[in-house]
Amino acid sequence: MKRSRRRNHNAVNAASLARWIVMTAFLALAGLSYVYLTLQLYHLGERRKAVENELGSLRNQNDVASAQIAGLTSHSALQRRLKEGYLKMVPISEANIVRLALAPQSSDEDAIQPVINSSGAK
Repeated sequence: MKRSRRRNHNAVNAASLARWIVMTAFLALAGLSYVYLTLQLYHLGERRKAVENELGSLRNQNDVASAQIAGLTSHSALQRRLKEGYLKMVPISEANIVRLALAPQSSDEDAIQPVINSSGAK
């Protein structure tokens, strides 16, 4: 009687079952990884867009600041501020101006030549 029961009983192939479990786990892991990486790509794209917008805003602010600096340091703006009395500027006297003359070229190119200013000091 024991033999007839074994004939009617379906044997489970353990190797085949293990193979299917491993393949199912691999496909599930691959699917979860795909979803995770897709979400990461979406979030990083949003972050990149925000950083690019911030960069554009900072560039605009930099251009505005450069224009203001150019306007405030122009010759006409400085003259106007000088006339208003906002700036206290004193003309430089001729004694305080140092003029440099080019030293004559010598045949020895490696020689160090002293530069003499107009007042005669070395």
